[in-house]
Amino acid sequence: MNFNEAAVFKWVLIVGAAGASVIGLTLLTRPLVGALWGLVLVIAGCVYGYRWTREWWRNAKDRPDGPGGSA
Repeated sequence: MNFNEAAVFKWVLIVGAAGASVIGLTLLTRPLVGALWGLVLVIAGCVYGYRWTREWWRNAKDRPDGPGGSA
């Protein structure tokens, strides 16, 4: 599997910003609020990942080297 360095760097920045927002919110409020915000971010990330994998599999079936294709 090949990774695009720019795409990986973008995701590193997104995860870093999300972690910083959880830490900042926790320091400004109570730990419960930061934990709940972290949970919301994790759920949003899971939903995004699920939707991305469904789209990837749908597009992969159309490629000759995809699942069910003759490579």
